[in-house]
Amino acid sequence: EEFLNRTNGLMISAEDVSAIEDRTEGWIAGLRLAALSMDGQENIKDFIKDFTGSHVFVAEYLIEEILHQQPEDIQRFLLETSILDRLTAGLCEAVTGEEASQTYLLFLHHRNAFVLPLDSKGQWFRYHHLFSDLLQARLHQSYSDAEIADLHRKASNWYNQNHHRVEAVNHALSARDFELAAELIGKTARTLIYSGRLKILRDWMEILPESTILSHTDLNFFLFWIDLLQGKV
Repeated sequence: EEFLNRTNGLMISAEDVSAIEDRTEGWIAGLRLAALSMDGQENIKDFIKDFTGSHVFVAEYLIEEILHQQPEDIQRFLLETSILDRLTAGLCEAVTGEEASQTYLLFLHHRNAFVLPLDSKGQWFRYHHLFSDLLQARLHQSYSDAEIADLHRKASNWYNQNHHRVEAVNHALSARDFELAAELIGKTARTLIYSGRLKILRDWMEILPESTILSHTDLNFFLFWIDLLQGKV
């Protein structure tokens, strides 16, 4: 708040300060870029909501200072793994085919290249939100829809093989591979219902085409079960 309102002469609310801090995750260059961008903005809340890694100032900085400084193989690794919310060596290798995935992750982490650890063992990581936004924007510029769908399909298969069924379904849906998604939903629906996570299941069902649901008896049964539990008899 001191930095944004006093140093940069802005007059934004504590709620908006908290929102921009959350968006930038406290990255000082990101806060400075946000402050420059907010100067003269009439609707601060909408600006903060739309402040992503594809925003012109942020994108230019991240591309020139971070992305273009990496070797080509690591640039490709970054783009292809940007579809992932969490990163671990085996998952990254399954998606990219890169056997040195663990080395890359540790290399990027030690260089402070917007790769953040999620555990103390150095096994799971994630990208800084703004950096992830940029990478995904660049991925869609550089890869075809079919190539991106294939990356999601590979991620779905890895998650399924490692018993992370929710993530497996999410990536199958992102790949728009509805038959694969229907098969995976059938395997995890009972667990979600028994644990009370009905919203996740219904959200998946709403994404699936009606024709896919009608062709799977188990999905029709689960929809009936959800309706019954939610009092929509």
